[in-house]
Amino acid sequence: MAADLMWLGLVLLIAPVLGAYAKLVKDKRGFIWLTGAGVLYLLAAAFTVEIEWIPSGLQYGTLIFSVIALIATFIGALMVAASVFK
Repeated sequence: MAADLMWLGLVLLIAPVLGAYAKLVKDKRGFIWLTGAGVLYLLAAAFTVEIEWIPSGLQYGTLIFSVIALIATFIGALMVAASVFK
């Protein structure tokens, strides 16, 4: 699961670069949301590292940051789609 979250985070971090290359960037706000979601997915992947001395209460970090990143991804995708089809 950690590898999936890391790949998703990296893809979302590369999305603004590909959008600029394809000349789709009209409004940067949607791409800023997608970049933030990528960072949150990488942060969620960081919580999956298992070290003995980490308290068990930190296991919810993956779930919390994944949900926040999912919401940010939806907002960013809708804003990018709205600016592309405008």
